[in-house]
Amino acid sequence: MKDVSLLKQFSPHSLGEGVRSRPSESIVLEGTPQFTAWPSQDEPVQVGVWAATPGLHRVKRDATTWEQFYLLEGEIEITEEGHRPRRFTAGDVVIIEPNFRGTWRTIAPVKKLYVSVQL
Repeated sequence: MKDVSLLKQFSPHSLGEGVRSRPSESIVLEGTPQFTAWPSQDEPVQVGVWAATPGLHRVKRDATTWEQFYLLEGEIEITEEGHRPRRFTAGDVVIIEPNFRGTWRTIAPVKKLYVSVQL
């Protein structure tokens, strides 16, 4: 019988190269943001680290996606439709509820540790 550990370690300080991407041009409002992801677990609960370079893009969540993240570094401004902009920096915990609509501005390069759940 194979001995498989149920205890895993994931360090946001030694991640390696990651998976690079860019948001669709249709949602970018300013700049040329680039994203890098280091997923450690996928579906139905997604866990990992995500980073972004400065820029502004639209965010549109569906009715089934809930996310909580902890900012490891950087500064962002999230504006929910119909609300004032809110700034977050390293050490802040943010929750984005299902059906969120708004914008995400990366002010200083950001890195977050996230948990996203498909409800």
